[in-house]
Amino acid sequence: MMVRTGILSGARMFAAVLAALVLLTACDSAEERAEEHFQSGMAFVEAGDIDRALIEFRNVFKLNGNHKEARLTYARIERERGNIPASFGQFLRLIEQDPDNLEGRRALAEMALETGNWEELERHGAAAAELAPDDLEIQALNNSLAYSQSIKSGNIAASRLVVQKSRDLIQADPGLMNARRTLIDYLVRSRDWDDALDEIDAALALDPNTSGLYAVRLSILQELNRPSDVEAQLLQMTQLFPGDEGVKQLLMQHYIDHEDLDAAERFLRKEAATASEDFMPVQRLTVFLDQYRGSAVAISELDKVIAQGGPSTERMRAMRAVLKFRAGDTDTAITEMRALLKDAERSITTREIEVEFARLLFQAGKPDEARALVEAMLVEDPTQVDALKFKAAWLIEEDQTGDAIVLLRNALGQAPRDPQLMTLMAQAHERNGDRALMGEMLALAVEISLNAAPESLRYAQYLITEGNQTVAERVLIDALRLSPQNRELLAALGELYLQTQDWPRLDSVIRTISSLDDSNAVAMANQLKSKMLSAQERTGDLTEFLTQLADDPEFEVSAELALVRSELAQGEVKSALDRLDELLEASPDSLPLRFVKAHTMNIDGNPDEAETLYRAILGDHPDAVAVWAALRELKVEQGDMDAAQSVLDDALAKLPKDLNLLMMQASEYERTGQLDNAIDVYEKLYAIDSRALVVANNLASLLTTHRTDDESLERAYALARRLKNTRVAAYQDTYGWVAYRLGNYEDALRYLKSAADALPQEPLVFYHLAKTYVALERIDDALVAYQTALDVSGSAESPTKLTTELKSEIERLSAEPEVSQ
Repeated sequence: MMVRTGILSGARMFAAVLAALVLLTACDSAEERAEEHFQSGMAFVEAGDIDRALIEFRNVFKLNGNHKEARLTYARIERERGNIPASFGQFLRLIEQDPDNLEGRRALAEMALETGNWEELERHGAAAAELAPDDLEIQALNNSLAYSQSIKSGNIAASRLVVQKSRDLIQADPGLMNARRTLIDYLVRSRDWDDALDEIDAALALDPNTSGLYAVRLSILQELNRPSDVEAQLLQMTQLFPGDEGVKQLLMQHYIDHEDLDAAERFLRKEAATASEDFMPVQRLTVFLDQYRGSAVAISELDKVIAQGGPSTERMRAMRAVLKFRAGDTDTAITEMRALLKDAERSITTREIEVEFARLLFQAGKPDEARALVEAMLVEDPTQVDALKFKAAWLIEEDQTGDAIVLLRNALGQAPRDPQLMTLMAQAHERNGDRALMGEMLALAVEISLNAAPESLRYAQYLITEGNQTVAERVLIDALRLSPQNRELLAALGELYLQTQDWPRLDSVIRTISSLDDSNAVAMANQLKSKMLSAQERTGDLTEFLTQLADDPEFEVSAELALVRSELAQGEVKSALDRLDELLEASPDSLPLRFVKAHTMNIDGNPDEAETLYRAILGDHPDAVAVWAALRELKVEQGDMDAAQSVLDDALAKLPKDLNLLMMQASEYERTGQLDNAIDVYEKLYAIDSRALVVANNLASLLTTHRTDDESLERAYALARRLKNTRVAAYQDTYGWVAYRLGNYEDALRYLKSAADALPQEPLVFYHLAKTYVALERIDDALVAYQTALDVSGSAESPTKLTTELKSEIERLSAEPEVSQ
């Protein structure tokens, strides 16, 4: 027995040793192969073949995730390519392996500063300072953080100390760009334009490729009203950054703002004439001609280019088809595109034209053909950036945000400085409920676009919804320095000042808009002034202002209607009717005047006459949604719900895809308990416009309160993800209830408690809160929430399904032997 046991033990020991040796050999082999891939990657780096180098480094990580040299090199390359998100992620993995890696900490702090991620800057800046307390660059990074904190807190004394520290750092090392940026920002905020220009010029002398400083310099020159210097700098930037389309767009906008279309055309023609194989200059010229000289002139220009032949002829033919499409000749455009692509050689150019064709097909109501074309392209070339954008956009609309983010990351690897990609990534993060990441992407889009108006507007709107009006104001002002006559930017800034009740600045914006040579702008200014006077409760001044406008033929009707609304708000119904009758004598067929009169007649206690006028208007204007809605509301006020539904049915028969009418239909189904029908209508609404938060919220709410199947729950979660971190109480209730249904009770409690505090009269919210307390075994709290729900749910004389369940749950929990504390 002993011998036999010994033999068996020896055999087992031999097998174990052999297995260990095999495993060790495998480990050695994996590490050796990882090192081979690393060396191969470094060879590609030396040869300038970065794409193949990155592939080799990714192979390293598959075999050895702890290879620090590969990780560090990969992170450096991505940062140099401008792919900040990818670089940041790689440096994060590096410091997870090696927390004391100074280069990693410094790089993370620098990128956090670049993207405005103050939390990460504080984390990595502090760690870097511990590793190298005497490092001036790290001191400058932490000084930038201190400056930001002093600005946010409004601590002027602290700001001055920080700025002095910046001056000291610059004195010690003139090359510290972060210290210079802090000083420049302070000077700009102080409106010390001359000193700011001197500091910017000193910084650019050290690093002439710092594009962000050029944007600040441009804004200062705009403030100083030096248009010739602005033009000179923009022309200089076109030489320094020849591949930056944003700079050329800024130059064009400068010429347009100063009504110098001839100068713009001369610049574009010069560019087009000197271009050999690059089609972009011709495209810019064509777009300009189309917008400012007319589509016929633009198409004629393309005809000349196409007749000359050349390597870009196919692109020009595609562009001509696009112009015809925009001019309304849809069939000809699509026919020409099909002919151009038929039997075309498979190439980069062909795929770019196919993307353009896909856009036309999508706009022409052929989405399936457009998608099929894009999918086929991506099979052939998975790196085609415009195709990736196209597909990512529809994936976002379909709530497939994970897949969209993967595609966009791929695209960013090819084009890391594309503002449109940043914007799409922001939209994907928004749908995913990652609002912090959304903000980072929007901020990057603003930076990369050099404060372009569309990107700045989007970021400012995000900041306002986050309650950060101070930064939103700065973003809008920075954009306006480059585009001082942009109506959308001015209107957004005006609305922000209206919201914050900053009357002097709002008055300044109104005067700026009024000075624009544009009737639409003047109307916008008048509207803002009316809102300001109303918000200030300056009734007399408002009436006087509207009366003055009513005497201006250009604004007569709109001003008179505003006066009518003002009179109605003050209860002067007879005066309003008299004014409307006078106006209708001059313009008896005016839709706005007739509509407001019908509304006023109803207020005056004449609903039958109002209904007659509403129906007469609809006879002339069956597509007037507001009139249908007003007529339906009149019937609701009369308590005739059958007639109200009949009005809505008639309206939907005329306008079956109108969002407002469909929302009314869904609400009516909810009111009458036809919840499956309500869900169907909300699904239809969501298919029409998946960006509407209220539709996503209502649909998710119904799916989780009315249905219990897993498929509905998954659908509700996909819809509700974007409501994460919301401050809207109704949305908090929806997200919290979805979280409860998924078993995330702590997360559910946070949202539902907040919703209950904000909606004290909504029994369903307290019911959801009570269910969550039960799941968390907080029975006392659950009883309180159930009782509150019962108290606010209405009379027990006509019990509903909810009140019956509330009473049952209260009795059940009260009867338990021990109540949790």
